[in-house]
Amino acid sequence: MMSMCYWKNRCYWSSQASSRKQSSADVVIRVADLQQVNWVGFNFCKYHEQAVGIFQELPKSEKFFYELKPNHYASFKVWCVDAMHFENLINKLNNYTDVELEFIISNPQQIPEIFQPLNLTFYERNRGC
Repeated sequence: MMSMCYWKNRCYWSSQASSRKQSSADVVIRVADLQQVNWVGFNFCKYHEQAVGIFQELPKSEKFFYELKPNHYASFKVWCVDAMHFENLINKLNNYTDVELEFIISNPQQIPEIFQPLNLTFYERNRGC
C-alpha cells in the first residue's frame, strides 16, 4: 500500500477524480485491499479520534496497526483489518462528514471483489503509468 501511493513515479488508481488537496474533508482515509492476506488497509492522512476508535473496538486478532517513520517529518500509518469487517467499517466511517474515503487499486483491470459492490470509478494517479 505504501509503495503504491508514496513512491515517486509509481502508478495507482483512485476512486477520487481530483487530488486530496482539493478535498473538502478534513481527513482522507485511503482504503486498499490486501488480497494476498484477505485483509484491508486503511491509511489515515491525519489523526481522527472517532475514526481511530472504530478500529480500536475490533478484536486484537482481527486488526493490526502499522506505523513507519522514514524521517522526523513524515510517517505512514495504516490500520489493517480482516476483510470480514470491511462493510461495517465503511458504513461507520461514512457517518463522519469530515472523513472522506479514497479507495485505491494498482490495476484498473483487476478491481478487488470487495470493492465491486461499491460501483466505484477509478482514475489514474501519478505519471509514468
